[in-house]
Amino acid sequence: MRKVLLLTFALALFSTFGFSQADKFWSANKESRSNFITDKAVARLSYPKDFKLFNLNIETLKQTLFAVVDKSSLKQSTIISLPNAAGSIEQFEVYEASNFEPALQAQFPQIRAFSGKGITDKFATLKLSISPQGIQTMVFRTDKPNEFIEPYSQDHSVYSVYSSHRETGKLGWSCSTVEQKMVSGLNAEVSSLTGSSNGTVKTMRLAQSCNGEYANYFGATSSAQVGLVMAAFNATLTRCNGVYEKDLALHLNLIANTTAVIYYSPSTDPYSTTLSQWNAQLQSTLTSVIGEANYDIGHMFGASGGGGNAGCIGCVCVNGSKGSGITSPADGIPQGDNFDIDYVVHEVGHQLGANHTFSMSNEGTGVNKEMGSGITIMGYAGITSQDVAPHSIDIYHQASIAQIQANLATKTCPISTNITANNVAPVIAALSNYTIPISTPFALTGSATDANGDAVTYCWEQNDNASSTQTGTSSVASPTKATGPNWLSFSPSASGTRMFPKLATILSGLNVSGPLTGGDAGTNTEALSSVSRTLNFRLTVRDNHAFSSVAPIAVAQTAFADAVVTVSNTSGPFAVTVPNTAVSWADGSAQTITWSVNNTTAAPVSCANVNILLSTDGGVTFTTILAAATPNDGSETIIIPSSISSTCRVKVESVGNIFFDISNANFSIVPALIVLPNAETTKG
Repeated sequence: MRKVLLLTFALALFSTFGFSQADKFWSANKESRSNFITDKAVARLSYPKDFKLFNLNIETLKQTLFAVVDKSSLKQSTIISLPNAAGSIEQFEVYEASNFEPALQAQFPQIRAFSGKGITDKFATLKLSISPQGIQTMVFRTDKPNEFIEPYSQDHSVYSVYSSHRETGKLGWSCSTVEQKMVSGLNAEVSSLTGSSNGTVKTMRLAQSCNGEYANYFGATSSAQVGLVMAAFNATLTRCNGVYEKDLALHLNLIANTTAVIYYSPSTDPYSTTLSQWNAQLQSTLTSVIGEANYDIGHMFGASGGGGNAGCIGCVCVNGSKGSGITSPADGIPQGDNFDIDYVVHEVGHQLGANHTFSMSNEGTGVNKEMGSGITIMGYAGITSQDVAPHSIDIYHQASIAQIQANLATKTCPISTNITANNVAPVIAALSNYTIPISTPFALTGSATDANGDAVTYCWEQNDNASSTQTGTSSVASPTKATGPNWLSFSPSASGTRMFPKLATILSGLNVSGPLTGGDAGTNTEALSSVSRTLNFRLTVRDNHAFSSVAPIAVAQTAFADAVVTVSNTSGPFAVTVPNTAVSWADGSAQTITWSVNNTTAAPVSCANVNILLSTDGGVTFTTILAAATPNDGSETIIIPSSISSTCRVKVESVGNIFFDISNANFSIVPALIVLPNAETTKG
């Protein structure tokens, strides 16, 4: 009892502390937005329309954060509060996560980066940058959009908080990196990878340059204002490192001599006005100014031109080519979530070893494993004629992770630090392969354990490459597609189960899902196969561990597992036939559920028994068992339970397999009529 009371007291104390932090750092801003002179980044075309405004006490937040980097305090972490896109306040435990080599960090002690893990939301992971110009953040979420905080007012006292919603198609940006196949040896390593991290964190030295136009955008016209550029570099790299750490167990640090390749005059910098020449010009600059022995990967930022080019694929650590990556926006605003995530992380992904993953154009690299434009970082969401969505999601496709890790495994330049004492990769329970009928929904389920107690997430993705003819309009999902990608990638989820297609499509009685909101009409994103085919899937489990750059050093770890689903045209569709309309059934009455067996009892599907389940919330959950392991004979009479609802659905699912169907319309369970002797009929 004493332990319970102590725990209750501790939770109450923590809750009080949390609210005091909210008052200490943040307060909601209720002013009319027309009253503000806004930060120049607010002018970008991709700026969200829906956001919340908060006032920030920056000095108090800075004091709290800098206590972690004060070596005399011996504090390894601290707790801060941040507003979220819903307008409420959350707590995070925060660690130092410097993006600078030690000598550079000593030169710019007021420019810092931090990582954090959610306390209010255990699935949240924070990346935060701070400088005399204010803060920027990115919060990686699970089962909802990622969130960002950026300065809103010109004086950086008021901040906007918003969910990720980037419409890159408006910006006229394109990647001109010439695709190259991975060498055959690396392709073999890709197929045998079991995880992306293997108990280590890889650290690489980044030589980051910029042209005069970029420096001028941030107000720097001479080296006396170098801190403005360094703050911008740090803000972008903090967000980018959030992706590299989470998916790749990789962290990039700006080299000590970074300021030597920051330029302030567009007329005298070493970069011409022709973007296509920047790759060679950057490589020449880094070779002569920095020296090839003093960096592992080189990149350059511009402020206009609307393009990116990595210069090569997987050339990190290779002298003469490792320093040729460039990124420049189309809207003249080289900052913000679209610049950081859609552009920079994409181009650096090429340098690290990843090819494009879209299939609207097949580049013959073996990883065109996403339909149409693709939706992950190495896709082209928002800038093609087959856009599955208007912008990418903030993850690398499993094929990209595998490519990058296979490439980095051959390099000697990353510093690999063993972190198994502080964090180990999750362990995925063995998966099984299945044969299912055509045109029938199915679900894949995986589970994983994590020795460190991290909140793991699950991401099921198809692992089939498109053929050379599956391009353009033929690259979208289709029931008759016998090979290639047919299933969209979604952001990681807290659930290890993914339904195929998504639940909304199933409840509508459809076999095909259209594009996400804002995608191109006709760009189908999911399709149940009506023909025989093999579907290869990979489950990626992320532990989302927050990165720490000081002892105890730790970083996120991942694991892979594969499963094969074979679709057989000798059986199916397996489908519920009754109830399939808006009928009303009385509780306690005997009713007959029917379904189309369609040869699913025979080999190779071989489903002898099924479960029959009831939902009273429109098919979201099925908590009532109407019949368990009953023969798969197409009919079962059941007694309707006393679950009064107008949004009932029936699910018939295979036993020992993964396929199922749900009735196509809501039906009602109503109170039974009770006939009393010598009295009128009444409702019971």
